[in-house]
Amino acid sequence: MAEFNYKAKDSEGVDHSGSVQTPDIHSAVAILRKKGLIVISIDAKKTQDNSFLGKFFNRVSFTELVIVTRQLATMVSAGLVLSEAIDILVEQQTNPTLKKALDEVSQDIKGGLTLAQSMGKYPNIFPRLYVNLIKSGEASGKLDKVLIQMADGLEKDREFQARVKGALIYPVVVISMMVVVVIIMMVFVIPKLVTLYQQSTIDLPLPTKILIATSNIFIHFWWLMIILIVGIIVGINKWNKTPEGNYFLGNLLLKAPLVGKIISNVTLTNFNRTFGLLTSAGIPLLESIGIVSDLTDNPVYRNSLKEAYAGVEKGLPFSSLLSGKAFPKIVSQMVRVGEETGKVDEIFFKLAEYFESESDHLVKNLTVAIEPIILIILGIGVAFLVISIILPIYKLTTSF
Repeated sequence: MAEFNYKAKDSEGVDHSGSVQTPDIHSAVAILRKKGLIVISIDAKKTQDNSFLGKFFNRVSFTELVIVTRQLATMVSAGLVLSEAIDILVEQQTNPTLKKALDEVSQDIKGGLTLAQSMGKYPNIFPRLYVNLIKSGEASGKLDKVLIQMADGLEKDREFQARVKGALIYPVVVISMMVVVVIIMMVFVIPKLVTLYQQSTIDLPLPTKILIATSNIFIHFWWLMIILIVGIIVGINKWNKTPEGNYFLGNLLLKAPLVGKIISNVTLTNFNRTFGLLTSAGIPLLESIGIVSDLTDNPVYRNSLKEAYAGVEKGLPFSSLLSGKAFPKIVSQMVRVGEETGKVDEIFFKLAEYFESESDHLVKNLTVAIEPIILIILGIGVAFLVISIILPIYKLTTSF
């Protein structure tokens, strides 16, 4: 359960401020409206532990969440009482953060809270999507089925992420090794050759002069290079926190050669699978759009979903609002079929499978395409080094 700070006015224009605890911002706005308040601003209250070290050491991995969900789904579907099932999970945990959270969840359930309410207290462990699906399962009396669907969906996400990361290991390792080799050449090898050239009176060729100048920069101005790199990273991060910068960088990533299509397909895979889980759990469409828009990382898709949210609020069909936006035509067409047949959840799962398959092919093609690019770069680099080093030596030998 998240906490939101708000500022509002009533019908007489009197200012009101305070906080409200709800699963999401849309529920908070709805509660305030029921109280007859006009919301001026509303923001999520920041938690106390926002430090980098706190996040790093208290982190619960995605794999741990997947395992806990599968174990809980198995025990609940087998007829075990919920509090007993969570007590068993507490005994099995080795992660102290997760163990403590589950122990407190068990105590809350025994004290009369629902599973969703107790898990909602730990947004860093149980995401908003997770809590909303649990809440829907409890409300419909189908918690066991919802947990099984969640476990299946989370396991598919984990397998998909592992395939994407595995395919990118080769190019990342090769590029990292190239950087290391360049640094070694510039810092240790080239300076020794420079001392040899300085002892002669020959006029060095241009490639050699460029190589020596680059080596001098690495040796004498390494601190400036670090400052520039850190400055660029900090500047981009700050700009990324602004709406304009965030949208520009997100759009730039989608249009980037080789990786842009992969990012788009990965985003669409997560979007459709999440929607499938939400709609199959019986969560209303408007609430589902709000949840997915908050969970979507890319600002281009996030803005499109926010526009769609406003349109659905006015009574427009969701499929028509996806048409002509960042989403491909196949998404709006398939969603329209789902709306007409009443099988929207099945359509979303099929779209997730389609985009996941497309992502797999694109990642494999990226690995194939990047190999010749790396070889070409290596060839040019080696040729430049050979020319820069051999030409002065050749001049030295011919001068005698």
